[in-house]
Amino acid sequence: MEQLLSFTKRYRILLTRILLGIVALAILLSGPVWRPGPAASVAVDLAAFILVLTAAFGRLWALSYISGHKTRDLITQGPYSVVRNPLYFFSLIGAVGIGMVTKSVFILFAVMAAFAVYYPLVIRAEEKHLELVHGEGFRGYKARVPAFLPRFSAYAEPAEYPVNARYFRRAFFSVMWFPLIYMIFLFLERLHTAGIAPVLMRIP
Repeated sequence: MEQLLSFTKRYRILLTRILLGIVALAILLSGPVWRPGPAASVAVDLAAFILVLTAAFGRLWALSYISGHKTRDLITQGPYSVVRNPLYFFSLIGAVGIGMVTKSVFILFAVMAAFAVYYPLVIRAEEKHLELVHGEGFRGYKARVPAFLPRFSAYAEPAEYPVNARYFRRAFFSVMWFPLIYMIFLFLERLHTAGIAPVLMRIP
């Protein structure tokens, strides 16, 4: 188990990219069984886009609090005052949005299932490290702040907060992946709709 926790923590970005590559390939080679009318299709795409934007801005908000502070300091303000893992919480919202834009229930639930299996391992590995670094401070934080479901009544933020500009700039570009992936998946779906890309199989 320790080796698995270490592996998931070290290679989480690579594994996420592999999963996205598999989903993109599935979209390129297939089409969903459900083919909604224009109004329903636009409604689904709009809802998915709202979720993707929420994920992007939510992650940027969380990253602004850990830019230059990650691991070294125990962050308990802002989004970290309502949930211990805001980055993964917003990532789940984005994953749902990405799954929705495919119009495939199977892909949507496959993405969510992969998230449910994989990210708890990452969270466990990261929190074990934080407990080693911060000791009783992290244990107290862990006892009062939920791991994944936000408790908004506990929200607290400082009047001022120092942010490392270089780290924040990198964070800004990293969150753009969610809207970019959304547009790529939407483009692939439009290729099928226009008859440009052949549908080799149907996915529920």
